Amino acid sequence: MKKIIICIMGIISLLSLSLSAYAGNNMFIDDNFDEVLMLNHWVDDTGRGSKQIETDGSNNYLAMTASSSFFNFQAKDVYATKRLYFSADIKFTESNMEIQLRQSRDISASGFIMAGRLRKNLYYIEYFSNGTYYKLNDINGKWLQMKDISKWYTINMVLDIPTNTYSILLSEKDTGKTIGEAQNIPFFGKCDYINYFAFSSSDKLCVDNVKIEEIDTDSIRISGAFYPQITKNASKNYTYSVLAKDENNSEFIVDGVSWSLNRQAKGVSINEKTGELTIEPTAKPGIFIIYAKNILYPDIKKSLLIDIER
Repeated sequence: MKKIIICIMGIISLLSLSLSAYAGNNMFIDDNFDEVLMLNHWVDDTGRGSKQIETDGSNNYLAMTASSSFFNFQAKDVYATKRLYFSADIKFTESNMEIQLRQSRDISASGFIMAGRLRKNLYYIEYFSNGTYYKLNDINGKWLQMKDISKWYTINMVLDIPTNTYSILLSEKDTGKTIGEAQNIPFFGKCDYINYFAFSSSDKLCVDNVKIEEIDTDSIRISGAFYPQITKNASKNYTYSVLAKDENNSEFIVDGVSWSLNRQAKGVSINEKTGELTIEPTAKPGIFIIYAKNILYPDIKKSLLIDIER
């Protein structure tokens, strides 16, 4: 009797599309600042900051400015216990800035546990782990230096609360080129939830397209044949898809998926864009793993073990 083996994994890596239509997901912030009312989503808990919507051509963004010392503009109504995703476009100045995520009783210095913390300190981007700041490396393994403040950049973070780890991806907004990353960074302390997110700076800080959401990846799965067949005289195709559940618990096909196999083998291939698996007559029987990765959230990565038979 055949045994069906399914391997489904959620791997922390990194990255950004709204999946808030999925069952169990919570969209806390989704601000492109085209509406003035979006300013109400951000509250300065220090009293030292001011906020306004500014325009660059046809694009609106949030500009936060400090009157003295650092401000902390906190996002309203964030509370996550699973996996929290943050993404935003950001424009730095020469001054220092921070992004903080905490489990917080209140806003006092002693009333919280730090989960994720990212800061610009002089020319460097640093992240916080176990009570120490570490410099973010570029793609060549060297310390990343942010000397060009004329550009917009995109920051993506995923915080896995059950494992108390987080990951960071920094890229150029216009090109999408990755310029720095760090993965599986331990939180400073044990956090059961995250309910505090804030931007902080001693000068001006501009942000746009801010998304903060909690995603339940357990409801996502790969659908397709477990036992593809090798035929004698012609190739055979099998279609795979990623399914998720909506608010009504109905399954739908997820778009924007990149497909791959765990190894190369003669006569076996999968279309990266469509998920169509092709088995040629020259293929040999064997075990393969099909990987499906969300293009804009690469950390949402599912896999399915298949057994190719003759």
